[in-house]
Amino acid sequence: MQLTIEYVFEGHKRGYNITSSTRGVDEAHQRKIWRSAMPRGQGWGQYMGATSLKCFPLDEDTVAVSQIRVTDLEDENGRKGIRKAVVDLLSVTAYFAFLRDKLDTYPDDAKRRAEEKFTFCRKTNIIHKTLPRFRRDTQLVMAYPYRNADNWQTIEAFNIRLVLEPIGMMSRWGSVIPFTTLALDYREESSVVTLPATKSTGLDVPVVALSQRI
Repeated sequence: MQLTIEYVFEGHKRGYNITSSTRGVDEAHQRKIWRSAMPRGQGWGQYMGATSLKCFPLDEDTVAVSQIRVTDLEDENGRKGIRKAVVDLLSVTAYFAFLRDKLDTYPDDAKRRAEEKFTFCRKTNIIHKTLPRFRRDTQLVMAYPYRNADNWQTIEAFNIRLVLEPIGMMSRWGSVIPFTTLALDYREESSVVTLPATKSTGLDVPVVALSQRI
């Protein structure tokens, strides 16, 4: 099952809508997909061409995999950064197979750098040291310098690597850890979320800074 969320420019339903058939998807799941499929934040016009992968469980048996692209379209007021999300609903087994297959699609250099970052985080225990110890709703917020969609592939691959083999206390977050590879705001976001470095300054939560060198 696959749903598409995109911007409608004409008619009485202008704005973001589910434009594909929803047959076979109950209303509760539709509402959760609508709330969660798009990454949070403002200012997407600066990230045209960027992609984001956002995954979250719908129930014990189903995972939503949202693949988002920032298009070059503008809305009726000239605002840039219109996004489109294609959401696949997968079984848990199919979801993990998707992640492993997706990881294989990245360029070798991106996979190598992602593995280096994963090894660094595991050896230094930086994630465990950064995670807040006393908050009920634990969230791992990371940041990385954004240059273009190609350089962000390293972080996409790193995120997938991280949720396939959670580090430290992350293993307690359940078998399916919600994650977003690119968002512009951490609030109301996934358990694991990565922001561009320029969006991570002055936040009131701990942030793991994944620099170019790490």
